[in-house]
Amino acid sequence: MSRTAPPILSLALPSETGRVLSIQSHTVQGYVGNKSAVFPLQLLGCDVDPINSVQFSNHTGYPTFKGQVLNGQQLWELIEGLEVNDLLYYTHLLTGYIGSVSFLNTVL
Repeated sequence: MSRTAPPILSLALPSETGRVLSIQSHTVQGYVGNKSAVFPLQLLGCDVDPINSVQFSNHTGYPTFKGQVLNGQQLWELIEGLEVNDLLYYTHLLTGYIGSVSFLNTVL
């Protein structure tokens, strides 16, 4: 049985479906935020670039959680990196959990 290599994602993208900047949370355990949004959007043919607003051990609905919260300056540095490389072009913006006021101000 002959198997061909799977297509390289970057060769299949960008698609005519669009480019999505997804700014949402990420958890190590569980499926919320970017962890639950990116794959389905890719299956629909979208080119998705995720920025994780937070990275937590688990959903905040549990009694405790640990992790990091991205602030506005850190988000701005990511945006600047995309811009300097001419990558800051998106047809869609998807937002979710925002963990800090400065991060929200930068998103705005």
